[in-house]
Amino acid sequence: MKLSLCIVGCGSYAANVLTKIHDMTDEFDFYFASRDLQKAKEYCERFGGIDSFGSYEEALADPRVQAAYFFTPHHVHLDNTRLAAQHGKNILMEKPIARTIEESQLLVQTARDAGVQLMVAENFRFLHTARRARSMIETGTLGSIGDLRLIDIKVEAFRPPSSPWRYHADLTGGGSFIDAGIHYIDLILYLGGMPTQVYAAAPTKVHRQSEGEDGLVLLANLPNDAVAVFNFSRATSRNEDCNLVGITGTKGYIEFQPYGREITFENTLVKRNVRLPEAHRGAREMVREFRDSIQQQRPPLMTGDEAIKDLAVVLAAYRSAAESRHVPLSEFNLSSD
Repeated sequence: MKLSLCIVGCGSYAANVLTKIHDMTDEFDFYFASRDLQKAKEYCERFGGIDSFGSYEEALADPRVQAAYFFTPHHVHLDNTRLAAQHGKNILMEKPIARTIEESQLLVQTARDAGVQLMVAENFRFLHTARRARSMIETGTLGSIGDLRLIDIKVEAFRPPSSPWRYHADLTGGGSFIDAGIHYIDLILYLGGMPTQVYAAAPTKVHRQSEGEDGLVLLANLPNDAVAVFNFSRATSRNEDCNLVGITGTKGYIEFQPYGREITFENTLVKRNVRLPEAHRGAREMVREFRDSIQQQRPPLMTGDEAIKDLAVVLAAYRSAAESRHVPLSEFNLSSD
């Protein structure tokens, strides 16, 4: 059964996602809403939509629209949720869920009180590389790496903030780490569990026009004495972007690029490459999961509460970098009730 989904906010990232999902017309009817009606019309024509709207309010009041996928700045996520909830529309919200724990908990409660589905668009949960890595950690079959010891992630590129609002810390909730680094935080939680404490430091800033950080190095204590190390930078001059995940266990080691199509597995006896199908950056499985969770009346794989955990780790890293200390995650009230 189809889901009528309105794309709310017609910016460049929305276009990136739509290139992966616009042909799923047997599963979705797409609508488009922008504060600029002409832009909404252009996106509607470009990506084969049903109709376009020049305001979010008009789109969400339309009875044809069942759900909204918000590609909007972080500081309006709560207001977006309130508007969608007011009109009984299900919500797929881009990450991060919000800027603070309090704001995100209000967002989750707003959707819950309205009886609408809320899912956060964390596409890393739907990458074939991430799912195969998790399986290799959890199972004892051929290819298992044994008990998890270390998750080592290195992400380096040279990318100044991509839009004007991203230069302002009060609008983003921070800098590049809450905006792009949170994907890899979710990967750490997905593969290794919720950290008990973190320590972080921020290197010298290169993108000086930005109020937020452009890089962060994180050390996280994970359950069962495992550790995660994450070197994240949007201000490293390289010929090519670096996105590399290494996972060490007691019996082996795996390595992959999140958007890649293979995982390398190695132990003392064997080294092999596991080929994987095209994942379309996880976008197709992500929107399909959103649709299925609505139609099957069940929680989605990436709930608001799961997204709050990601946010809490990001905020703990910010606190650690600012105060030069280890920050326990117990300092954050993660109850959404």
